[in-house]
Amino acid sequence: MPINTRELLDAVAILTDKQSMRVTLKSSAKGATVAGSSTFVGGLLAGPVGLFVGGAVGGLIAYVMTNNQFKPVSHIIRHDLTVQEQEQLKQRIVEALSEFHPTDLMVILPLLTGNLSAQQTVVATVVSFLTNEMRMQIID
Repeated sequence: MPINTRELLDAVAILTDKQSMRVTLKSSAKGATVAGSSTFVGGLLAGPVGLFVGGAVGGLIAYVMTNNQFKPVSHIIRHDLTVQEQEQLKQRIVEALSEFHPTDLMVILPLLTGNLSAQQTVVATVVSFLTNEMRMQIID
């Protein structure tokens, strides 16, 4: 029986949710630059009070800029990957689990829920795929 990509990736998404894995969309540097710059300008214009006001305003602007820029890995797996990318990820997971001899989904799902070593293998495979193939940055 062939492995259903959607069911396998849903199981992997649940596993990544348990690990609280998220992806940053490379906005942290922009936010830090805005917050630091506004603090600097506030300090130049109004001294110590300007530092406080500039930091608060800059922090608020950075928050607005980076809001929704961190996504759970499960969301990326379920919604943001193309069909081809999902198939690639499935193939990588199946290859990574080949040492456990999974032959179909009925074997893989219990393996993912009950075997810590298999879970770690799958998580490492997902992290490797997202960082190397998709050029995303994982945060814990």
